[in-house]
Amino acid sequence: MTSVQFEGPNSGFQTGNNYGSIQYTVEQSSNPRDDRVRKFLSLLNTCPYEDRKNRNNRRVPGTCEWFTTHPKFTNWQQSTSHDLAGLLWVSADPGCGKSVLTRYLVDEVLCNEKQTVCYFFFKDDFPDQRNAAGALSAILHQIFVARPKLLSDTVLKKLETDGEKLIQSFHKLWDILMFVSVQEEEESKGIVCILDALDECRDRDELIEAVTMFYQRLHESRKLKFLMTSRPYPHIERLIWNLRTKLPTIHLSGDDEEEVQKISREIGLVISKRVSDIGKQRSLEEDERNLLEQQLTAVENRTYLWVSLTLDVLENMPGFTKGNIRRVIQHLPTTVESAYGRILDRSSDKMKAKVLLHIITAAVRPFSLEELSLAWAIHINLDSTTLTAISDDLEPKERFRETLRDLCGLFVVVIDEKIYLLHQTAKEFLVQSDKSTVNQISHITEWKCALIPEESNDILASICISWLPWITDAQSNIERGEFDGYSSCHWITHYHQANVQDGNVLIMRAQSVCDPSSDVYPVWSKLYEAEENYIPRSTSRLLIASFLGLTGVVKLLLATGNVNINSKGSDSRAALSWKKPVMKLLLGTKKMEMNSRDSEQGLTPLSWAARNGHEAVVKLLLETKTDINIKDSRGRTPLSWAARDGHEAVVKLLLQTKKMDINSKDSGGRTPLSLAAWNSHEAVVKLLLETKKMDINTKDSDGWTPLFYAVFNSHEAVVKLLLETKKVDINSKDSGGRTPLSLAAWNGHEAVVKLLLETKKMDINTKDSGGWTPLFFAAVSGHKAVVKLLLETNTDINIKDLRGQTPLSFAAWNGHEAVVKLLLETKKMDINIKDSEGRTPLSLAAEDGHEAVVKLLLETEMEINSKDRFGQTPLSIAAGIGHEAVVKLLLETKKVDINTKNSEGRTPLSLAAEDGHEAVVKLLQNY
Repeated sequence: MTSVQFEGPNSGFQTGNNYGSIQYTVEQSSNPRDDRVRKFLSLLNTCPYEDRKNRNNRRVPGTCEWFTTHPKFTNWQQSTSHDLAGLLWVSADPGCGKSVLTRYLVDEVLCNEKQTVCYFFFKDDFPDQRNAAGALSAILHQIFVARPKLLSDTVLKKLETDGEKLIQSFHKLWDILMFVSVQEEEESKGIVCILDALDECRDRDELIEAVTMFYQRLHESRKLKFLMTSRPYPHIERLIWNLRTKLPTIHLSGDDEEEVQKISREIGLVISKRVSDIGKQRSLEEDERNLLEQQLTAVENRTYLWVSLTLDVLENMPGFTKGNIRRVIQHLPTTVESAYGRILDRSSDKMKAKVLLHIITAAVRPFSLEELSLAWAIHINLDSTTLTAISDDLEPKERFRETLRDLCGLFVVVIDEKIYLLHQTAKEFLVQSDKSTVNQISHITEWKCALIPEESNDILASICISWLPWITDAQSNIERGEFDGYSSCHWITHYHQANVQDGNVLIMRAQSVCDPSSDVYPVWSKLYEAEENYIPRSTSRLLIASFLGLTGVVKLLLATGNVNINSKGSDSRAALSWKKPVMKLLLGTKKMEMNSRDSEQGLTPLSWAARNGHEAVVKLLLETKTDINIKDSRGRTPLSWAARDGHEAVVKLLLQTKKMDINSKDSGGRTPLSLAAWNSHEAVVKLLLETKKMDINTKDSDGWTPLFYAVFNSHEAVVKLLLETKKVDINSKDSGGRTPLSLAAWNGHEAVVKLLLETKKMDINTKDSGGWTPLFFAAVSGHKAVVKLLLETNTDINIKDLRGQTPLSFAAWNGHEAVVKLLLETKKMDINIKDSEGRTPLSLAAEDGHEAVVKLLLETEMEINSKDRFGQTPLSIAAGIGHEAVVKLLLETKKVDINTKNSEGRTPLSLAAEDGHEAVVKLLQNY
């Protein structure tokens, strides 16, 4: 088979004169592809999505059935179209059991051979479960594990182009999903994506917009369906406004009396099951169980969460008698919030419980029992932190489990040794989100909005900083879990979120650990860097504090008057390169060197701020005498960096100066427009085009214009913007002779090919330096939809490349059955055309054992005994390699010459026998 490697510009690839950097080789290595596949799957596997799914309870038998028999669900389930019938929106109030339902759908209802079911459960507990890019990574991982064939070379090239940044880009991952869904269509199977708790996704707007756009483009044919669950928040519903009139929606609280009754009956099943379990555990009499069940089912408007909380309260009630049951039931909490308050009111020490809840809610990730036990021991020794004192107050994890239950009751749960709040609503109940509402709700319970996030982070920042000096101590009696790494990496996060004011003791604590000459700094900074965090190499406390954005510490250091404000790290970056509040302080000294460059990349503070999208910092620097067109070691200006990384607000600020050289080229010849187009930053491209000063056809060192970059990465919106200028040269050629259409065809970007063809200006038969037209690129990669589009034009289907091969030759050689079929259906193909080696399409298909393609070609008037320049017929080739199925097909035609000899006088039988192809030898002997 042919191996076609595309060497794109300026991204780790190299170009040359070898047929325009398309390398035509016969792949000999055993399977170098496997390593690429493993690497790609490993990169996509960003979180343990299956374990996180399984954190949700299994359904009680008999529940969830009102949903699975709902007409809207069954219509969605049976739908094979890509229109709105393929999208189901499930709206659920808190506590309605949506995640239990979602797990049931994934595990039991939707799995079958006809479709690939993939899922993601958004959850606020873990950083890797909160973002849309993480969800797409998990979904793609599941698709490629279930359907390995879909992980094509085109997809693998994305990894080579973007590297590990790929999994951080929602848009690039979405493009891969769109591409894969087209391939799945060709396999006549479908992909079902289940996304649970969209309201807990931090960047849900991006995800909802992408799904909305997908369903508005009804011309695209993909067998891809979505089921999404979310709370009915107004801002989320606004995002799907364009679809609302047509979008099938199921409300888990029920839309009419009949549905409400069905849901109520299913909740009754849960009550019955739980009461039965409690009855067995507490040895209740039958009449006691009946009484309990009757009283609970009599409560109106109950939800699954309310049932769970209420039964947990009852289960832990001392003295299970009929009288006690009646008394407790008379005072049952009527809402989830009152149930939460009731649970926490039972705490044996409310002050301690409150501190523990501060720590649990502020933690970046769930703590283990060892970590929380250690954090508590550190907290109670903050005033005189010694290792002995901490050790004396440290409880073993099993005993601490009991302490935690005693203090926080059922409000927290321990799963796999990790500590979580009982439910997402528990955090919403406890944590204050808006200070103005506190007075209005405080009468409900003292626990409602009892935790102020700043206080929670202050507590945890103090704990983390206080632990840093003891990280290296290996005393065996300190069970610490992974708290060393946590405190090193996240004390800074908690410090910032604590909103530290002047005079706070945290400032002094932070200053002590920011001193590079101290014993503690090298230890925690090493752990910080081990988690792929950057920290400058420096001996300056000021530079470290500036980098970390510790304004209070910087103030303290500047007040001493004993610091060098222009000191640099080992990379020559100055303190001015970092955060806005710090920068204000430093600029206020009037002693800063504004155009100071770092040694590694030659970036100035303005370049760093522009590169990282720090709008406020850029604004501050532009008010000084900084050089806005200064170039770094790669020839990039601040505008280049802001454009490359899509920082729209920063680009705007820089353009407003009217001093920017907007056509400035970097060392690879790329302008800011090329960089923005390459990375699909539509808004930035728009801003640059609006200046009317951009040279839209400027070429980089590989001959690529901005249009090439947009086309190669299938950035449809950017391609549209560039075409709308009417100034773009759409037939421009790069150093390999390729046009934008060639690249779009090679990558299978159907929508982009359509856009280019619609201009009516494309030279569709233009050849690259290897003699390939756009049709070649589409055919060799097996892009059926693109081939179809090109065949509707005046493309020359029998055109030859430098080796005398046609699009049919390559499609046959690579085994692209669907493309071969399309080409043959034109009735215009010269099916016996020979390349420079004398091989026909049949010879090439036979060589690689593509049975289906051989079958198609044999149905035509193919010259079956045609010889190449070595005297080999298709039969000779297939027999010599041992392709039994192909040999069988050729023999079945009854037209094949089995005694034909090649230039060395060898027959097919001789060739098969030499390499020990027993099955082929038998076939030939029996012919």
